[in-house]
Amino acid sequence: PGLVFRLDEPKVVVLLFVSGKGVCAGAKSMADIKAAGAKILKLLKGH
Repeated sequence: PGLVFRLDEPKVVVLLFVSGKGVCAGAKSMADIKAAGAKILKLLKGH
């Protein structure tokens, strides 16, 4: 079981698992991965 984040900008899907590991799909560059990570981290820290 995990959590699925579908982001529009950058257009990626990130799956986060209970173990803390994650998978990023659809990214075109390392910059997309870093931007997605920053957005998700901001969302998670806010709760």
